[in-house]
This record gives sequence, structure tokens and C-alpha cells, in this order.
Amino acid sequence: MKLTEFTAGNLPLLIMYDLDGTLVDSVPDLAISIDAMLDDMNLPKAGEDKVRLWVGNGIPSLVKRALVDDMAGDQPGIVNRDVFVKAYDNFKHHYAIEVGQHSHLYPGVKDFLQAMADKGVKQAVVTNKSEIFTEKLLKLMGIDHFFEISLGGDSLDEQKPHPLPLLHAIKKAEASPDTALMIGDSSNDIKAARAAGVKVIALPYGYNHGEPIETSNPDLIVPTLDRLL
Repeated sequence: MKLTEFTAGNLPLLIMYDLDGTLVDSVPDLAISIDAMLDDMNLPKAGEDKVRLWVGNGIPSLVKRALVDDMAGDQPGIVNRDVFVKAYDNFKHHYAIEVGQHSHLYPGVKDFLQAMADKGVKQAVVTNKSEIFTEKLLKLMGIDHFFEISLGGDSLDEQKPHPLPLLHAIKKAEASPDTALMIGDSSNDIKAARAAGVKVIALPYGYNHGEPIETSNPDLIVPTLDRLL
């Protein structure tokens, strides 16, 4: 389906994108950094397959899940605060070195971003990734110039699945929920879009904690972004 068919003939004024698992496969960098952190703390390494399941709720959640080798690590009280703070600082040290070094854009991403830019559509990144790493990854992937708005998980008081980041981006772009679109790969993206009153397109190749994205009922699923052109 073409994007104009999905949006009743008119292109959105604003398209918001998730980053990890939507535009960029960043798990290789994250997994290397998590394993280095665990090794420094004399804990067993997790490996890329586990890290792929843990991504999606921001770096603090990723670190907590790695510390207990389970999604339950993100629950209050599971991880000792002092241990978490040490691990979090350790991870950030390693990730500052690894970010963007083993990541790559998914197929069709750059073509789609360029096509939307050529048509004058405003574009924004709305991710739960920390702001400092978001900016660095976008630059290293060579796509930072496409976005006039970039929001990380620590940019505002709330992060996805709360609608605040989407509503903030919409206001900043002088758009409205009915003239905006969210594109993501996880239930967090879909929940945030629903709460913000925005249509949402999902990609099936990203990080959704091992669950098929179909179970989250997005408005449309496409195999790659360029299929919308």
C-alpha cells in the first residue's frame, strides 16, 4: 500500500519514527556493551539474542533486565539500587564507545526518509533511547539531517507508551493528531500512538520483546518502509 492510499490521498504534515528496531538495527552495539558491563561485574554475558528481547523501554530498563537475566529486572525492587547505578554508569561508558559501530539502517529506510523530505513532510524521531546516544547514532547512520525534531527517553517527563512525547512533537511541528503519523516496531509505539490519537504503521522486523507486532493491532504493517512509496 502506498502512503497516500493509507492517508486518504494526503501526505501527513508530520511523520514520527521510533529509532531502535524501526530505522536502525542497533542491537549489536547494545549487546556488546551489555556483555562488557556484565563481564566487568563478574556476571555471565547475555548475548545478542537475549538483548534483542530486552530492548524497547530505554537504557535503564535494559540494564536492569540484564542484571537479573530476565524481563522481570524492570520491575521495582528486583534490582538493588547501588548495583544498578554502578552497572548503568558502566554500560554508558562502554556504549559511548560502541554506539553506531556495528549498527546499520534497515532496508528502505534512507529512500523513504529522502522521499518524505523531498515532499516537504516534517520528520521527527521519538525514541526511548537516551537523548545523547540518539543524537550520536543518528549522525553516525548519516540520517540526522532528515529530522527537525528529535526526542529521547530522557527529553521529557514521560516516555512511550505515554503519549506525551508524540503530543510534544506534534505541537512543536505545528501539526495535529489527525495530520500526524507514527511509525514504529513495538507495542510501546502503538500504545503511545493510540493514546495520542495518531494513526500508526508498524514494521515486523524490530524489537517487540519476542511478540509478533500483529498482536498489538497497528493500523497497518509493512515489511519495509520503501513499500510505502
